[in-house]
Amino acid sequence: MSDRNIRNQAALIRKLMGVDRIHHACVDKSINSLGFDLHRTQHMTLMYLSKVGGAASQKQIADNFNVSPAAVATLLKQLEAKGYVERRQDKSDSRRNLVQVSEKGLDIVEKSHEKFTEVDSNMVKGLSPQELETLETIIDKMADNMCSYAEKIGVEVRR
Repeated sequence: MSDRNIRNQAALIRKLMGVDRIHHACVDKSINSLGFDLHRTQHMTLMYLSKVGGAASQKQIADNFNVSPAAVATLLKQLEAKGYVERRQDKSDSRRNLVQVSEKGLDIVEKSHEKFTEVDSNMVKGLSPQELETLETIIDKMADNMCSYAEKIGVEVRR
């Protein structure tokens, strides 16, 4: 590959990462505009719990975010203190507690989905269905390439 192609490739990847940073900033601003007292990790945990049916074990949460159970315990204490989650004993295994999203937490999730939809719609505004399909194909290929490369160099990746 020529030096020019390498420079163009690097510039394109920087643009893609730049779009991701702008999207991230817009999501943060939109979520913060709702007035919730949450930081990103707390918010992502509520969204995850909602996605998996409203309840999960501490280990499941830790595994999903690839963090230690101790880190999750601290996070859950904060969410519980704010009334966003509740812990209850697992009916099928009395040694295990499940973390469940509270009504207050579900309210955040519902309002957040509206904000995510708004940000995402603005991101793809003006793209035709064909362009979106092409973009999806390209992103899928890039993701496959990165997963193959990650495996080759010994990086664990979740998809």
